[in-house]
Amino acid sequence: MNSQKFSASSPTRSRPTKPSTWLASNRLTPSEIALLQQSKKSIADYVQKELPERLKQRHLEHMLTKV
Repeated sequence: MNSQKFSASSPTRSRPTKPSTWLASNRLTPSEIALLQQSKKSIADYVQKELPERLKQRHLEHMLTKV
């Protein structure tokens, strides 16, 4: 049986560095932020409306009770 041996002097790969995501050129404009906020609100409204009925259809309405 061949076993591999690693020593402290073995070359190791360093993790690749991630590009910085905090660059000024990557920031959202106020209109983009407003659009994302509106999308989030629309999704939340839809889920609040649809979730109770869908859970009832699957007999899972007990998941709606708040503790």
